[in-house]
Amino acid sequence: MNIWIEGALVGAGIAAVLIIFEYLAIQREVAERSKRMAKQVEWDSNHRSRMRGVLSFGLILPIGCAIGAWLVWG
Repeated sequence: MNIWIEGALVGAGIAAVLIIFEYLAIQREVAERSKRMAKQVEWDSNHRSRMRGVLSFGLILPIGCAIGAWLVWG
């Protein structure tokens, strides 16, 4: 397999783990706040911007890892 494909796959795996971790962290934070306020609370603008940032980083990460793998091992 080409080295840049391996780098992209590694980057995609890391990105998936980061996105899932951030989503679960935000869900936990919202659940705790809902429990404190004794009513259902939705994501606020901070949560949305955090998730948007992680998603955009997750989209760029495989490309960066592919380029990095190509530069290091190619």
